[in-house]
Amino acid sequence: MGTQQSTTLNSDSTGKQTSGNYGNLGDGTSDWFNYVRAKDGGIAGIGATTDAAAAVGANGSLIAILKTMRDFHKAEDVAVASGDYGIPVLAQRNDSLTTLTSATGDYGLPAIGPAGEAYVVPTPPLTATPAAAVALSEAATAALATNLVIKASAGTLYTLTCFNNNAAARFLQLANLTALGADGTVPAWIYSIPAGGSIHLNFGPFGRRFTTGIVACFSTTAATKTIAAADMWLNAGYK
Repeated sequence: MGTQQSTTLNSDSTGKQTSGNYGNLGDGTSDWFNYVRAKDGGIAGIGATTDAAAAVGANGSLIAILKTMRDFHKAEDVAVASGDYGIPVLAQRNDSLTTLTSATGDYGLPAIGPAGEAYVVPTPPLTATPAAAVALSEAATAALATNLVIKASAGTLYTLTCFNNNAAARFLQLANLTALGADGTVPAWIYSIPAGGSIHLNFGPFGRRFTTGIVACFSTTAATKTIAAADMWLNAGYK
């Protein structure tokens, strides 16, 4: 016995097909298909292209709801306006910062505190020992000295603490060299330290770059190097 298919077609007064029902192939498993053709606004549930966007949380035609969803997406750098709405991002309150996921790579919720503030874990965590890749190298005088080669090759200086043990002011000079230069050398950086005083310098996350090397010394003159007595105690952090 051959296959059978049931078909019903409907047309308008001009002969244009408006809907159709297509039956299965008689095998009891194939799908049925419905076809509907209507003018704009002809089906209330779908709505019309002139429908206004539905209010958030309100019912409306399919077109009205789709228009509301379209407004969830904001273009970059668009100014915030009163009444704007979007898709909220949920977060889980986690005052003790306990583990919320079972394994690395799992999906999870952002963690917030009791006031709704976002928790951000520093890298590396404050309780962890910094890895060698991020920890600064340290150079320090073992006693009062006239100079210190902080690094004998190109590097970046991040922190420096220096004490002047002399009864007169001294100039701390930093030179872009691999070894102590001769008197008369022009330094790259100059800092005045009062008698019995000290300074602490923090050059921030990017530091001060030295393309050749980093050498510190005490000088009795500012603009050029005139080596001073061994009254410098210095500690530096560099990479």
